[in-house]
Amino acid sequence: MARRTSITIEETQKVPINLGPFSDVTTSLVIMFMLSIPFMVESGIFITRSLAAKTPQMMQQAKKSDIKVNLYLKSDGTVMLNQEPVDPNQLPDLIPRLLARSIEKKAILSADPEVVYESVIEYIDMLKANGASDVLIMKRKSATTPTPEEPGGE
Repeated sequence: MARRTSITIEETQKVPINLGPFSDVTTSLVIMFMLSIPFMVESGIFITRSLAAKTPQMMQQAKKSDIKVNLYLKSDGTVMLNQEPVDPNQLPDLIPRLLARSIEKKAILSADPEVVYESVIEYIDMLKANGASDVLIMKRKSATTPTPEEPGGE
């Protein structure tokens, strides 16, 4: 019988990784994404219809959308509804009538910085209870904003 000799395997050499197929695949993916982007983004020319082509119902809705509920709370306690002073006790009667003529039924609420937060929250709740779908809170610019001085002069 022949004696088998054991073959000693020396330490394997480190084989460099072939990055050719990997770079081919990634390049193909990048090209595919670049070509598919125009199909994902909506593009085109958008045309609005002229006023003459609108139906009377559309005209009525356009008139409705112009009506807004703009409520402004002053620091002295005065409540302004659409730039007119109004008694706060009349608001539950006036607001539903104004919102009935509005399509979006949004109300805008703004207040002076000195107005207590609790009263602002009460008015938000009152607007929601009387039919406002959304109450937008707006910050008004201060009327007494200091103007910057011109450089070099006093």
